Amino acid sequence: MYNGYSSYDSEIQRHTICNSPLSTSIPSTVAEKIAMPYLTHIYELIISNRPFSVTTDKDFKWTLEIFAFGFTCEESSIYQLCANVYVEWLKVFEITSANSNSIPPILREKIEFYWSQMFWHLYHLFVIHDEKTADLLTKRMYTHKVLRQLQIMISQTELNFDLWHILLQVFLAIGDTVLSPPYRTNEECSAVMSHRLVPSIYQVFMAAIDKIHIPPGLWRTFRDYAQTWRHRPAVIYDWAQLTCVLTSTVVHKLCWPDLISLQYICTETDQSEYTQKIIDSLSLDKLVITWIQFLTILQNPSECGDISVFLRMPQYSNQLQSNTNLKIKDFTSLQELPRIFVNVTKAIGMFVDIWLGRDIDPSCLYSPKPSNTSMVTMNDNISSTSNNQQSSRPTGQSLRGIPSNTQQSSIPVTLKSSKSQIDNRKMNLPTSQSFSTINSLTISTNLSDKIISKTSRLNHPTVNSLIHLYGSWILDCCLLQIKDRYSRSSINDCK
Repeated sequence: MYNGYSSYDSEIQRHTICNSPLSTSIPSTVAEKIAMPYLTHIYELIISNRPFSVTTDKDFKWTLEIFAFGFTCEESSIYQLCANVYVEWLKVFEITSANSNSIPPILREKIEFYWSQMFWHLYHLFVIHDEKTADLLTKRMYTHKVLRQLQIMISQTELNFDLWHILLQVFLAIGDTVLSPPYRTNEECSAVMSHRLVPSIYQVFMAAIDKIHIPPGLWRTFRDYAQTWRHRPAVIYDWAQLTCVLTSTVVHKLCWPDLISLQYICTETDQSEYTQKIIDSLSLDKLVITWIQFLTILQNPSECGDISVFLRMPQYSNQLQSNTNLKIKDFTSLQELPRIFVNVTKAIGMFVDIWLGRDIDPSCLYSPKPSNTSMVTMNDNISSTSNNQQSSRPTGQSLRGIPSNTQQSSIPVTLKSSKSQIDNRKMNLPTSQSFSTINSLTISTNLSDKIISKTSRLNHPTVNSLIHLYGSWILDCCLLQIKDRYSRSSINDCK
């Protein structure tokens, strides 16, 4: 799709290197003693709303060198100050910041020039240096704070093309450093941060689609990076969530105007409504292009169930070669592949059902967050009794942000239709989940059982068109463990 377009990977990697003199020319202990009092002074000016004394480019450039070092520093008190200051200075993009004295006047005069450098400083806040529990809790809190302020700024500001270009590269760089490495426990900082970071990346790209024309080379970079993120459950979950909404909107505008589109809802961020407005406002041409871009952003999603695909990646092979005592079973990220593969196949099934005009059940996706309960297997469903079914974990609990009480009159789901759609189409949550299938598509919502309609519309796309859209993925899912799979794929690639 992006053949002939160069990737931005080399440019991104070049900008992720910190060249501050405090990092390269001075011992870290000395640099920390220089940076700490200066950063504290700046933060005190912000708290008291006193004017910033730096007025020349030379002095402000030195200030930015200190911040560049501060974000790379392992000392939590230093990067906390840097994050707090940058969150306040991000408000320079807001009209209401005119009355704030804490923002340097020179930054107001040259917003684009300086923030084109400062956005890259934020990248280093997401780099994980060690695994100290206390410091990781602090880092997660401040990365969340920065992400939230960045998205607020994006939704309320008209950035120029150059700043958008840099900001998208920064988000891809953050995603690459957080999401591509393997992880051994679900409590690792990168594993926890992924639940907040992944939807932010998708939402920022959706916002950029509405504002600018994203270069094909940047889409190629996104696709190449996303291929190494597929061992993260949140990557697949949020991709399925957003792509279902895009598919539903495309079908609504192309085929059936009376079909009520799915509504995008994400509990990890506060940008759901803004993202939904963008989707609704896109022209048909741009909507279809955007749908195809997100549909193919993970390349062949059926590879998510193939462990050999991940073992060939440098992130895994390097660790296995450098540590002979390390086994494949030690990677929690590889143990999550069955759940990830189930979510992929269910997502593809939902895409097909949407094109057939059928009601879908988005709640069947496994939650990207780890559950305290044991993993559900086929044997659990076979041997379970009616008493066990009553005490088993409800489906709603496996969803992100869903309360465990299933007897509420209305149960929110992460990806759901509007209220009128729920009333008209009777879309309900299933009572149980398994890796193989959903045994029941019914749930008692208000003392009466309702069944999801699986009737296709008469004027739905033909089988040939559906196979053209999703056929290769479906076949690869079926042939995952077949020896001839790669020879078949190579033949298809040559056609």
